[in-house]
Amino acid sequence: MGLRREFSKFKALFSFSRRGPAADLEEEIRSHLRMEERENRESGMSLEQARLAAMRRFGNVTSVQERSREMWQWTSVEQIVQDLQFGFRQLRRDVGFTTFAVLTLALGIGASSVIFSLVNEVLLRPLPFARSERLVDVWEAMPKRNIPRLPAAPGNYLDWRTMNHVLDSMGGFVETGFSVTSTGDPERYIGAFCDEGLFRTLQVAPILGRTLIVEDTLPGRDTVAIVGYGLWRRRFGGDRHILGQTIVIDGRARTIVGVMPEGFSFPERSEIWAPFGWSGEARSRRDGHFVRVIGRLRDGVSVTQARAEFSLIAEKLAKEHPAFDQDELIEVRPVMDDLVGNLRPAFVVLVSAVGFLLLIACSNVASLLLAKAAGSVRELAIRASLGAGRPRILRQLLVESLLLSVNGGMAGLILAAGAIHAILLTVPDNIPRLADVHLDRSAVLFTLALSVLTGIFFGVVPAWSYSRNDLHSELKKSSRNSTARGGWRNALVVLQVSAAVVLMAGAGLLIHSFHALLQVDAGFNPDHVLTARLTPAQSKYDRRPGLEIQLARSILRNVAAVTGIEKSAITTDIPIAGNPTFIMRLEGQEVSVSQAPITTFFSVTPSYVDVMGMRLIQGRFFNDSDVAGSPLVAVVNQTLAQKYFPGQNPIGRRIEVTFQDPPRWRQIVGVVADVHSDGLAAATPVQVYTAFLQMPGASPDSTPEMSIVARTKLDIAVAGPALKDAILQADRAQPVFALQTMDQVMGQSIAERRFALVLIAGFAGMSLFLVAFGIYSVMSYTVAQRTSEIGIRMALGAKVHQVLWLIERQALVLTTTGLAGGLLVASLVTRFLKSMLFRIGPVDPATFLGVAVGLLLVGMLSCCPPAWRASRVDPVDTLRQE
Repeated sequence: MGLRREFSKFKALFSFSRRGPAADLEEEIRSHLRMEERENRESGMSLEQARLAAMRRFGNVTSVQERSREMWQWTSVEQIVQDLQFGFRQLRRDVGFTTFAVLTLALGIGASSVIFSLVNEVLLRPLPFARSERLVDVWEAMPKRNIPRLPAAPGNYLDWRTMNHVLDSMGGFVETGFSVTSTGDPERYIGAFCDEGLFRTLQVAPILGRTLIVEDTLPGRDTVAIVGYGLWRRRFGGDRHILGQTIVIDGRARTIVGVMPEGFSFPERSEIWAPFGWSGEARSRRDGHFVRVIGRLRDGVSVTQARAEFSLIAEKLAKEHPAFDQDELIEVRPVMDDLVGNLRPAFVVLVSAVGFLLLIACSNVASLLLAKAAGSVRELAIRASLGAGRPRILRQLLVESLLLSVNGGMAGLILAAGAIHAILLTVPDNIPRLADVHLDRSAVLFTLALSVLTGIFFGVVPAWSYSRNDLHSELKKSSRNSTARGGWRNALVVLQVSAAVVLMAGAGLLIHSFHALLQVDAGFNPDHVLTARLTPAQSKYDRRPGLEIQLARSILRNVAAVTGIEKSAITTDIPIAGNPTFIMRLEGQEVSVSQAPITTFFSVTPSYVDVMGMRLIQGRFFNDSDVAGSPLVAVVNQTLAQKYFPGQNPIGRRIEVTFQDPPRWRQIVGVVADVHSDGLAAATPVQVYTAFLQMPGASPDSTPEMSIVARTKLDIAVAGPALKDAILQADRAQPVFALQTMDQVMGQSIAERRFALVLIAGFAGMSLFLVAFGIYSVMSYTVAQRTSEIGIRMALGAKVHQVLWLIERQALVLTTTGLAGGLLVASLVTRFLKSMLFRIGPVDPATFLGVAVGLLLVGMLSCCPPAWRASRVDPVDTLRQE
C-alpha cells in the first residue's frame, strides 16, 4: 500500500490536479507554518521544538528587509545547511519523483563511469615500466606487398642495433610456448626467447638473481632461464634458493638464473624467458621475419626523429642487401599505439554514445524538475514575499538538483560496479588490458565530479526559469494557471529525441554491419569441429620430419578410436585466427626474395578438407599416396588461381613455398574454395596447402606446431578430455593446449565488434526508454494544464477522436522536430563509424528510415495514456470548476 501511495504522488505530478482560488498572503503563511510544523513532528521533534523550528524558518524575523538581507547571504554555511535539510525533506516528500529521477541519472552517470573505467584502464593507464612513453616498437614493412608491418629478420635486427643513434637500448624477442616436464603430464607456459637487450630496454630488475647477459646468447651458452613471479610461487613454492636449480624446458635442461618481480609479464602472459642462442648462420638470415623488436628512445629524441633515422637505415640496407631488403621500410611506433591503437576508434564511439545517453538523462530530469517547480511556484512566491531574493531561491533549487545528482551518482556507482563485473565475465581474451578494468579511486572521483556537473547542468534551466519570474504575481493566480514553461519542456523533449536518434542510428548501423559480417561465407563449416594444439619439442623433433610424421599418424590413429569423433585431421594452423605467411615463386618466374609474392601456408593431412567442410573446386585433394618420398604436390585456393593463372588451368603448374637452391617444386593437383584466414572482414589472401605426410613444414628444416581438428557431435566437455587423452597417448612429453571449438574461434575473431555493439546497443535501448518517458511526462503535464480547454471543447461538441488527435498532434510535432535535427546530426556523426562498418555506408538509408519509424512509433505510443485521459475529461465538472 505504501508503494502504491508513493507512486500515486509521483503520478499526480502529471495528472489533472486543480487547486482552489488563491488565498491571501496571511493564510498561505499559516498553511506553510502548519506544514513545516507537521514535518518537524514527523522527524522526531517535540511539539514545542517543531513550532519553534517552523517559526524560525518562516516567521522569526524582525522585518521583511532583514529577512531579505539574510536571503542574499549566498555563502552562509548556516543557510546552506538549511537548504540541504529542506532539500532532503522535499525529496523525501515526493518519493516517486525522487526515485525515478535518481534512477534516470544512475543510468546516465553509471554508464559514464563504466566507459571511463574502460578508457582509463585500456587507453590512458601507462604501461608498468619506467617512463613507458619512451618505449617504441620497430617493425619491417613491405608496402608493395601490402604488408604494413612484420617482425624483423635476425640479420636486419642486429644491424639496427649497431647503426642507430636514437635509441638508448634495443631488445629482440620471439613469443613462444614452453613445455616444462618433470613428473606427470607436461605443462605449457607462455614465454619468449630473447636477448639481453629486452630487460635493459624495459628497465626491469629481477627480485632474485640476474637477467640475461651477452654471453648467454652465444651458441652452446644458452642453457639458462628466467622465471616469472607466478611460476616461481606455484611450481617452486617461492623458494628463495631457486637460483642454480634446473628446469627441463622443451626437453632441454636449463639453469634458473633469475626471478622477475610480481606483475611483470612481457610479452603478455609470459612466465619464462630463455636466450636466443643463435648460430652464426642464424644471425645472418634476412629471409625469415620472426623477431619482435622493442627500443627505448634517448632523452630528447622524438618518435619523428627516430623514424627519420630508421628510414635512412632502411635505404642503406636496401643497397647493401637488395635481394632481401629492396622495397622494405622500417616502421617506428610507440608501444602503446601498437598495443591498443586499433581499439581507439571503438572507444571514441563508446564515449560519444555515453555522452548522448547522459545528455538524454539530464534533459529528462530537467523536464521533471520544470514540472515539479511549476507545482511549487506558490511556495516559491511565499518565500519571495518573506524576503527571499532571487539568489536564495536559485540556490535552493540548485541544491535540490545537486542532491538528486549526487544520489544518482551513488546509485550509478552501484550500477557501474555490477556492469563491470558482467563485462569481465564475458570479456573477450583478445582485447588487451580489458581484464584489469575495475572501479578505482579515479573512477569514483570522476563519478562524483560528473554528478556535480550534471546536477548543475540539468538544474540550472528550471532554477533560473523560476527564480527570475515575478513570484509575487503568482499568488494572484490559481496553480492551474501558473506559468507552464512549456517552451522549455518542449525544447528538452526535442533535444532528447535528437540525441536518441544519433544513438540509435549508430547502434542500427553496427547491428546491420554485424549481421552482414555473420552472413560471410567463411569457406568452411565450423559446426561440431573441435580443435587442439601442441608444439613438438625442438630437442626431439627439430630437423626430423620423419619423427613428426610418425607422431601425426599415431595421433590420428588414437583419435579415430575415440567414441563420438567421426573424422579427424592434422594441420599446421587453423583458419580465421591469423595464419603464417611465406614467400613463394612460380615456375618460370624470375624474382628475388625481396620481390617474391606472399602466400598463407597450411600443411594438412588428407582428411582435412572433409573435417573442415571445405569445397573442392577443381582437381583433387591429398590422398594416402601423398607421402614422404612421393612427388611433392600442392593445392591452391581460388584467389591464387585467378591471380596468377587467369583464364588458365592451374592443375599441373608448379610452385615453390620458400626459396631453395635448387628449387623444391610442388605440382598443383587441386583448387579449393577460399577460406578466410585473418577474420571474416578481411579479404581472402593467396593460400597454398601442402601434404603434411610428405613434409610437415615448408622445408625439411622446419618443425611446425600441429593442430588437431576433429568433427564430433559430442559436447566439448565430453569430447575435449577424450581428444586430449588420445593425443597424449602418442607422446606424453608434448603438452596439449588451445582446446576449443571452431565456433569459439569464430567468436573470438569478431569479439571486438560484438563487444562494442553490445555496449552501444545497450545505451541505445536505455535512451529509447528515457525518451519514451520524457514524451509521456511532457504530454501528461500538457494535458493537466489544458484540462479546462479540453473540457470546454468537449462541451462545445468536440469528439473523442478530435481530443485524441489534439494531444497526439503535439507529440508528433515534438517527435518529428527531434527526428529532423537528430537525423541531420547523425548523418555527420556516423561518419566516424566508417572503420567499424562492414559492407554498408555510414549513412545507410534503410537504417536511418528504420530509426525514424521506430522513434515515431515510440513517440505516438508514449502519449497515448495522457491522450486517453484527456478524452475522458467530464465537461460538466470542468465548467462547474470554472
